[in-house]
Parts: sequence; C-alpha cells; structure tokens
Amino acid sequence: MTGPRILLIDDDPEDRALAALGLSRELPEARVQEIGNAAEFARALSTGRIDLIITDCELGWSDGLSVLEAVRESRPGIPVIALTAQRDPELAVDGMKAGFADFLIKSSKSFLRLGKAAAEALEKADNIRLAARSEPWLGTLLDRANVGVFRSTLDERLIESTPALLRLLGVDSARDLLAMDLPAPYFRAGKRDDLLERLSEEGELQSREVEVKRADGSPLWLNLTEVLLLDVEGEIVIDVLVQDITHLKEREEELRRKITELERSNADLSQFASVASHQLQEPLRAVEKYGELLIEDYQRKLGPEGRELLEYLLDGAHRMEQLIDDLLALSRIDSEGKTFQACDINTTVEQAIRNLQAAIEESGAEIRRRGLPTVLGDPGQLVQLWQNLLANAVRFRGKELPSVEVSAERQRDEWIFSVRDNGTGFDPDEAKNVFSIFRRLHPDLPGTGIGLTICRRIVERHGGRIWAESKPGKGSTFYFTIPIGGEGQETREQAVKRLQGPAR
Repeated sequence: MTGPRILLIDDDPEDRALAALGLSRELPEARVQEIGNAAEFARALSTGRIDLIITDCELGWSDGLSVLEAVRESRPGIPVIALTAQRDPELAVDGMKAGFADFLIKSSKSFLRLGKAAAEALEKADNIRLAARSEPWLGTLLDRANVGVFRSTLDERLIESTPALLRLLGVDSARDLLAMDLPAPYFRAGKRDDLLERLSEEGELQSREVEVKRADGSPLWLNLTEVLLLDVEGEIVIDVLVQDITHLKEREEELRRKITELERSNADLSQFASVASHQLQEPLRAVEKYGELLIEDYQRKLGPEGRELLEYLLDGAHRMEQLIDDLLALSRIDSEGKTFQACDINTTVEQAIRNLQAAIEESGAEIRRRGLPTVLGDPGQLVQLWQNLLANAVRFRGKELPSVEVSAERQRDEWIFSVRDNGTGFDPDEAKNVFSIFRRLHPDLPGTGIGLTICRRIVERHGGRIWAESKPGKGSTFYFTIPIGGEGQETREQAVKRLQGPAR
C-alpha cells in the first residue's frame, strides 16, 4: 500500500522545502506534492487520492480559509492544516473553530513539528472514516440484538434514541417515551466542573440495573450501561445502552427459590438423619446386648451351628451400627462444619495416627511424613480425612508390612497432598468410582463403602479435588488438594512463631 498523498500549498519555495523536510522526518513514505499557484491547486484537487492538505494562510492568489472551503466542497472529510507567519493567538483560535485540523505559526520549531501534526491529523481522519463506516453496521447489530441506545443531556433532555429502545418499552415514538415515568439514568455528580473532571479522569462505562414498567404496565428489568461524554460542541452528554434482563432476573429469582428449598430440605434431612440414627441404634444395641447374653449363657444349648448363626447376627448388627454412624458423619460434613482456621497438617496427621494406634500396632505399619504445611481448614474434618485415608492404607495391605508415606507439594495456588502405600491396590479403571458412596473394592474385608465418600466431601468443602492412582498388587496413592488461600496460609515455622508470641 502506498503512503499518504499530501498537498503542500505555499507561495514561498523555501518554506515548501522546509515543510517537505519536516514531513519526511515523520512520514518518509508520504507522497508530497508541492502547490505554488491556483491552477496547480485546482488540478491536484480534481485528480487522484488526497489524504491531507497543508496550506499557508497568506497566499498571493488566495488564503487559508478559501482553501479550506474549496476542500470541503469538493473533497469533504480531508483534513487541512494551516501555516501562517502571523503570531496572533486569536487567529489560531478562529482557525481551529473554522475547522482546521491544526494551526501552526511558521518557525523552525513548527516546521520540525509539522510531520507529527500531519501524522496526528491523518490518524484522526482515519478514525473518523472508520467510525462513519461502522456506525450503521453497529446500529443494525444492536437493533437486531434488541439493545436500545439513547443520548440525553444532564438536565434529562432526550436528544435521540433508537427503535430498539422504543420496542423494549412498548411505545411508538420518542414523545411517548418522554411521557413515561422512568428512572433518570444519569450520573448524579452535580456541578459541571466535577463532571468535566470525572470525564477527563475516568471516561469509563458504568452499569446498573433498574426496574421499570412498559407502556402496558408489565414489569421490565433493564441493565443500563452509561458513559459520560463531551459532544462536538463541548456539551456534556450521556450515552446509554439499554438491555432487557427481565429473563435473567426471573431465573435469578427461580434459582433463589430453589436454593431456599434446598437449604430447607438439607436442614430437614440433617434433622432426620440425626433422629433416625438415634432411633435405629437403640434396637441395634438391644440386639447386640441380648445376642451377647445368649452366647454367654446359652452357648452349650445352642451348639456350634447355633453359635455360628448368632455370631453372624451380631456381626450384622455391628456393621449396621457402623453404617449408621458413617451416614450420620457424611450428613454432618456441611451442616456441622467448623469455621476454617490455620491448621498444621503435621498436627492433624499425628492425631489421626493416635486414633488408629491399635490398628497400626497390630499390622506393624510404618507411617512416614514429610513437607507438611499449615493450611486454612476445619481441624476436626481434616483429622477425619487423614484418619480415613491412613486406615485404608493400613487395612488393605499385601504380604509385606504396610509402608505408608504422607507428603505435600506446593503447585501454584494449591497444596497437593498424597498418601502412598504398598498394599493390594486396585484396577485403574475403578479409580473414578472409589469415592462413590457404598462402592467397596474389597467386599471380603470389613467396611461400609462410605469412608472415601466422606473424604471427597471434606476435600470439596475445603475447595479442593481428590483422586487416586493404583495398580493391582502395586499399592495405591491417594491425592487431594487444598487451595493456598493467600494471606491465610503460612508455613509450619511461621505458625510456631506466631503461636509462641513475641520474644521476651
């Protein structure tokens, strides 16, 4: 693409040469045509593309204002820069009002600046042409999207509006629109100077939602996106995009109702779980008590087969009691969770190990841990999380003594924790199912199939993820994440120093 074509009009060849030199410094690709008389100007104006005109205001055959008028008549939209030898500030003001893109007083400094002024004038003209081409397209697009647009003054005088706005409000004309009782979508700044300062400093869009009524009285929610501007005459105006968000508000209200219903339902379920667990455990305890009495007092009369059947009965009662306890614990993760606080994971793991001390000693398990941080969480639930994961690592052991490694690694904005064991493992295809409720990968071993579901719910409440990797006979590794959480997180050393308090 060739550079811009610039007409340089001046009677003085030396001034034309200086101006051309100034243009070449900023616009080396420009094609500058020097004009020295009226015939050359008329010929150049009638032929070829012209992007910019630079003219002296005092010509022997014309003047700058006449050149500007001629350009407006034959080539509207082409910017014109004025050069003059007169050092009269009022002349420059009048020239800018007349429509010159820039007004320069001839001097060595001005000739050097001419290239930059020309580049700015060309860029501004390109932007104006682009806006002129895009305005109809943008208006059509907004109208098809049913987005209304209007412009108003600060004194709430409507300047113009689009057909989409009239359709949204159910009126036929701007007169009907003005007759409606609508909330004023204006900035409430007050003084003109304050508005001008805000305009120069911010110039940003501001959005808000208002509830109105259509002309037929039906309710309507609108999102108003407003911007404060100065028009071409220097008057402060407000341009507003208007979008119908009634369907979004209706969905919000429906979602709010569903959330309220879910909260009520969860509360009822939590209360039911608590009552049901109490009511169910009472008869189970009676079964256990009288079953044990039967074995103790009537074992000779029952015989081996009777004792075996009774032991099956007691075992079923024990498993049912454990199942009820686990279901109750699952139901209370969200409803009875404690406020998050700084938790040293070393402390929570130690507590979980103490709770499992009998099983660990019986199995001969070795549990190692390294790199455990302090995080924000619910201390009781984190102990339960570690206890369930470590219990599985110890319970599902292979031929070797259980060996378990607990570690943590920081990645970006979260901690990734892992529990690695050398146990029986499981099929990798089952990795996605192990956290489902009642999913038991080893039905021959004791358990309710709820422990890993509890782990998943605890991790999710802490904003993390949990997953597992395993191979049959090769052990398993369970991973879960807890978000770092910014300033709430601290290292173990920092937590120790904080808890110890200032040195004395």
